[in-house]
Amino acid sequence: MQAIVGGNLRYPSLQSVCDLFRTRINDTANNTTGAGAGTGSQAGLIMPNDNPDLLTILTSACEDAFAELRNVGDPELILDNYILTGLPVINSSLGSGVANPAVQTSLSYAGYFDGVQWWPDWTLPVSLARMLAVSQRQTNANQDFAPVQHFPAGIPGVLQSQLFSGWEMRQGALWLNGATQPVDLRIRCRITFPDFLANPSNQINFSTAYVPIVDSRNAIMAKMLVHYAGRFAPELMQIAESAEQKYMGKLRLEAIRARQSQENIRPGYGDEAIADFAVAWSWL
Repeated sequence: MQAIVGGNLRYPSLQSVCDLFRTRINDTANNTTGAGAGTGSQAGLIMPNDNPDLLTILTSACEDAFAELRNVGDPELILDNYILTGLPVINSSLGSGVANPAVQTSLSYAGYFDGVQWWPDWTLPVSLARMLAVSQRQTNANQDFAPVQHFPAGIPGVLQSQLFSGWEMRQGALWLNGATQPVDLRIRCRITFPDFLANPSNQINFSTAYVPIVDSRNAIMAKMLVHYAGRFAPELMQIAESAEQKYMGKLRLEAIRARQSQENIRPGYGDEAIADFAVAWSWL
């Protein structure tokens, strides 16, 4: 995920978030062993950095914060200009590069499927949460990228040409109708938080890993407290939830007000999905 690792003082580090969390649960003793030993970062005795429970709570809190901010359209959570060059041509029993309306291709986190073969060198962004736009151009042509039409109700089964004629998201993959020439793809999407549980905690540098949301430390800490209270202090759950709503409310309101200062046009709900039916009714 871009911008999650690297020295950026605008964003809170995982260390600062966890230090604040340990302060709230009265666990600020400096540990002499484990991931935070000797750093002077209040590594804690109950919830040090190498405690699997801390990593689980931290990951869940960050994912929840990202989901809430995506719902209000926070532009901080948009990944743009993700370029894939030279996607392989369509393939089927008719041969490689031969048009076949019965075949569709797909781009997933595991690779690109050309209709017969998987190619692991082309993948979706690992942080993708929701696709916003897909553009394309012919490989090695150095031309402008042109939008690929979105078909949320299903890609038409049409004869392929040199470029993709449509896309849709389903089964966790980007599905395309394929092309008879290599194509460059440009993706714009909303992102989610990376799953730190896929990485052992001793491989994560809490001091140089950042949450790419400005002023999000208090909100993420508050979400961690909700999880902690649910396990160890249910009687404090209501207080923890109230604090979490206060801190997240500030982040949501800031994102909403930023959006209100721009020109926004809301598309009609379901217009694209019923386009085919509208054409059919026009014949009656």
